[in-house]
Amino acid sequence: MARQRPGNESQPEITGEAERAPRLNPEIEKRLNAHIDANKSDHEYYGRLVKEKPDYAVRVLMLKDLRRHEGDMRMIERQLPQAKEFFAKQTPEVQQRINERLKGVNPYYGDKAFVNEVIAEMGRQNRRQLMQPMTAGMRMGAEAPAAGVGV
Repeated sequence: MARQRPGNESQPEITGEAERAPRLNPEIEKRLNAHIDANKSDHEYYGRLVKEKPDYAVRVLMLKDLRRHEGDMRMIERQLPQAKEFFAKQTPEVQQRINERLKGVNPYYGDKAFVNEVIAEMGRQNRRQLMQPMTAGMRMGAEAPAAGVGV
């Protein structure tokens, strides 16, 4: 089944094997090859595992993903109380915007998505503050006068 590359209709269609082929990044390939050279027995083990027990090989890969997810969730659990506090202090419009972005998120990833959306909103608000005109009398690079000092 052929499909067009999204956002770039001038590119040729992706078909068959090219559609399933992984994208190779030369820098990552270089690092991966060095890691494989340093861990030849692991490479052989995984090669045999894929050939002899492909279902188990998939489970091994998914276990690595699970461990990464659990590590992410430990960090998210520490951030969640502050994210909820930030969310509660926001205007109804901001809360609605965050909730809209969370629609359709798999509940398994709900807390992670919520924290990430709150962090994104914090970044948007910080950028807006930076875009505000500077206060009258202040110039870029100039320090504010010390308290009690006349200008």
